[in-house]
Amino acid sequence: MPQTPSDWAPLQPILQHILLAHESGISEYELFQCLQSPPYELFSKNALQQPLSLFQSHFIVFNALYQLQGIWLRDRTGVLQINCSCIRRDPWKAGQNGIANQDKLRAYYLDWTNLNATDESQVEALLDSFWAGFSGLPNHTPDHTMPLQQALDILNLNMPFSLQQLKQQYRKMLHQHHPDKGGNSSHTVALHDAYERLKTE
Repeated sequence: MPQTPSDWAPLQPILQHILLAHESGISEYELFQCLQSPPYELFSKNALQQPLSLFQSHFIVFNALYQLQGIWLRDRTGVLQINCSCIRRDPWKAGQNGIANQDKLRAYYLDWTNLNATDESQVEALLDSFWAGFSGLPNHTPDHTMPLQQALDILNLNMPFSLQQLKQQYRKMLHQHHPDKGGNSSHTVALHDAYERLKTE
């Protein structure tokens, strides 16, 4: 995958074309589906399967989106709202020129060194931090005395398993049983404790 901004310069007009065709907005996932499909095919079908390639693909698209946001503000074409769940163009209004300049995320994604300086272990740490926050238990002290079979049952796993399989299963079940999706906090605690217990195996 090319790692210089110039290699991805054609991405901006493609993003503009897609966004203008989706007036009500498009999610990042839907956007990637467009970019992976004809006529674009800018990303391979497995670009989002491994943590590092997922991060790199996400960064490249968001870098282009923030560049496009700046162009639209400068030209008064519109205001590009950038969020993983909805990316959309809103009408430009007077007084909105400085919005992008105050955005810390924009500064992060426009600094290409953040892409090249982030390795697989750092991506895994970022993902672990995200999922700890998502669980609502970032400061919870896990129960490392949980019996091995109980932890396996909670996460619906069998021995043997790889660390990557464990992480994928934990994140999948945490997403399914999150309180916002009808789950309960006690089950979230159990999932987190089981994950921490099995990480030691």
